[in-house]
Amino acid sequence: MSIYDLIVVGASPAGLQTAIVAAENDLNVLIIEKRSDFSVDPGPADTSFYGFFKKMGFEPKEKYIMHHLDGMRITSALGTTIEINTPGFSIDREKFDKHYLNKSIDCGATAQLGKRVKKIDINNKVSIGMEDGETYNSKLVVISSGTRDKLIEKIGLNTMRYPKDLAKSIQLEMKNVDIPESHFHYYIGKKISPGWKATISPKGDGKASIGSFVRNTDPQKYIDRFLDREMFKDAEIIRKQKGEDQIITIPSQLVGERVMVAGGAGGQAGIPFAMAAGRLAGNVAVRALNQNNLRKESLMEYQDRWRKKYLKYYRLARFSLKTIEKMNDQEIEEVMKALKPINLTKHLQNNRWLTTTGLSIGTKALINNPYLLKHTKKLI
Repeated sequence: MSIYDLIVVGASPAGLQTAIVAAENDLNVLIIEKRSDFSVDPGPADTSFYGFFKKMGFEPKEKYIMHHLDGMRITSALGTTIEINTPGFSIDREKFDKHYLNKSIDCGATAQLGKRVKKIDINNKVSIGMEDGETYNSKLVVISSGTRDKLIEKIGLNTMRYPKDLAKSIQLEMKNVDIPESHFHYYIGKKISPGWKATISPKGDGKASIGSFVRNTDPQKYIDRFLDREMFKDAEIIRKQKGEDQIITIPSQLVGERVMVAGGAGGQAGIPFAMAAGRLAGNVAVRALNQNNLRKESLMEYQDRWRKKYLKYYRLARFSLKTIEKMNDQEIEEVMKALKPINLTKHLQNNRWLTTTGLSIGTKALINNPYLLKHTKKLI
């Protein structure tokens, strides 16, 4: 029975980047994906911004971009809107996933679609048993199959520091949505979506994806309430998806003996950030396989480098959302009104340290409304 150098479980943005890097370096790579057709149950994450892709070292491809965006508009539950003009785009996830799968195959990887993994045994090799009775063997495995994969639990990795903070989501693909299509629309507040956000991502010609992302409650209640708006009076639902988002769970254990975890399975939310994690896992896999050193201590290079480069973004996200969680809608409104006169676009494009940018924006907000000082206790 042949043995692969690397098996990637899950054709996610992270997993496909791992496969591409490994295959480009002449490793024998197998991708196992439970979907037989990417048009069925496509990934719900479908919007990003050029700045994020560039920062992570990727160039978006026009072939999978559905609609270009001038930026985002953030609206509070009480109606104040802030506009940030950082160009972005909505993604056709079927075309996106096919593009990077085909690239991995062009680089030399093999893909098995419509295959479900039943178990993973790790000893002197990795043995992956499938639900159809087949078994695939490899020297190393990267798991990139999605949030709270039971396979990860069975091999004893706690990939998220705060798993109870997973956001539950419902996302709808809709047509005949009457919304300005120049911007991504982001709504915050306890009445709208407690714990995180509601979103509208225009896809052109009246189509849009509508999402409700909440924590510690049922998203169905809030998506129903959100749809009770004039902009949706003639809208029709094309597709409904349920899921989870890991934005503030904070990645934790990403490495074990002969195994690494990347993407949503490791709490690494956000398409370009997951892609960067997958690429890093691929680079470490190449080095470890070439050196024939697949012990946990060797693979820890992946976790250490990831933390050094990317953990700060997730800590900032957690800090921000936990702060908002402590505020009521009136307090959020006060902050929004103080931020509205500030040129946030300019601040966010200056490429300074995150802390420096945050302090600069916060100082100007306090100048606009000194009474915000009373809310500083919520930052602790």
